Amino acid sequence: MRTSSAVEPRRFSFWAPDFSRSVTVGVDASEFAYHAFEWAARHAWSLRTDLQVFLADPGDTTVQRVLERLPMLTAHFRPSGDDPVAALVRASDSSATLVLGCKGEQHRSLGLGSLVLPVLRRARCGVVVVRGRPKAIRGEHGWITAAVGGCEDPVVLRRAVELCRTRRARLRLLHMHLPAQHGADVPRDEAAVRPAVLFLRTTAPELTPEVQVGSRHPHETLAELDSDLVVVGRGGQHDGVGLVTRAALYHASCPVLVARPEPLQDDRAKV
Repeated sequence: MRTSSAVEPRRFSFWAPDFSRSVTVGVDASEFAYHAFEWAARHAWSLRTDLQVFLADPGDTTVQRVLERLPMLTAHFRPSGDDPVAALVRASDSSATLVLGCKGEQHRSLGLGSLVLPVLRRARCGVVVVRGRPKAIRGEHGWITAAVGGCEDPVVLRRAVELCRTRRARLRLLHMHLPAQHGADVPRDEAAVRPAVLFLRTTAPELTPEVQVGSRHPHETLAELDSDLVVVGRGGQHDGVGLVTRAALYHASCPVLVARPEPLQDDRAKV
């Protein structure tokens, strides 16, 4: 078992030559950040890749308890410094996935932490915002949900498929639209999901997705998901994210992956 100490430095490294497939997480002293760290550590371990950890307090030893349960995981620790947004954005340029807690030490009230949207707007890789119920954060549902029906469906579906394969989870396709006014009935808009189903038949024929069409407000549907993770596109209307993405970040009952297209010249495996 590789340990974290000055005597056995193999476990903790402050530099690695190639983080192109690594998982990066930002950690302060908040409970939400520790949930994010645990999620990121398990995710990196499942991918057999390294974990980059940006610590607000370099003397924080709480994270070591998580690493002791994952003896084969290599973690590289760095201080996040006075500008954690800039540090995390720089790290995202060479990472496969960036992981954040939904709130930080300085933001304990309702809503999102002050770093989430600034990092999300500028990150160059997919960003996971860890939030929701403990069972979902621990990955116990066995479901990955892909929110589909928009122009970013291909990248959303690719990320969702990769997660299903890594976790051996089932796939749910979720399409949401606003309810009709004045109590009128809304037909099930399954046509919006059909392109996603056809895409999966070509790219992931081994997966048979469950299809869910929601006719309630997105925040209501997302708050009741029995899923380990929901994958959304970034959109781009409010604060650099779309309405569904914003609803997921504030209300989802599980961690949220905001997928980002990979550069054409970059064949890294990203989830």
